[in-house]
Amino acid sequence: STLFNRLTGLKQRIGNYPGVTVERHVGYLRTQHGAIELIDLPGTHSLSAHSFEERISVDVIFGRMEGTSKPDGILAVLDAMNLYQGLFLIQQLIELELPTVVALTMTDAAQTSGIDVDAAELGAMLGVPVYPVVATTGAGIDKLRNALADIKEITPPRHVHIWPELTSAADTLAADAS
Repeated sequence: STLFNRLTGLKQRIGNYPGVTVERHVGYLRTQHGAIELIDLPGTHSLSAHSFEERISVDVIFGRMEGTSKPDGILAVLDAMNLYQGLFLIQQLIELELPTVVALTMTDAAQTSGIDVDAAELGAMLGVPVYPVVATTGAGIDKLRNALADIKEITPPRHVHIWPELTSAADTLAADAS
């Protein structure tokens, strides 16, 4: 939410404690081309929702939330201090074949802890651009803002072939069900 506030100029309350309403927040990122609607969602570690908060996120991402259409692109947030926790979700989001940009947050804390994440190499491995940012100070925000303005050109939708045999079997089952 700190990154969302930095990008939109809003002051959404941030909290992960009992009594805080969990919902999606909408704001607008102003660019040279106009405005981009950003939706701040509750955190999740995968697209298999297990909690109420995760269901909100997954329903918005799949366009199943009433009053919200399926997104045109995804800004995925990855914590540099906890890469392992976030990489599975990032892979799932990339498989949705939507333009995707990754914001690598907490890079300052990672460096202080002796963790050096090569954002360019990580982006090459994932197949989408990764932008290191420090949301609290604004470091890297301008590059991320520019990437979001050009997200469709930077990361056009592409078909991901993770397990071709499974994809083929799923396509056959879907055709038979029709």
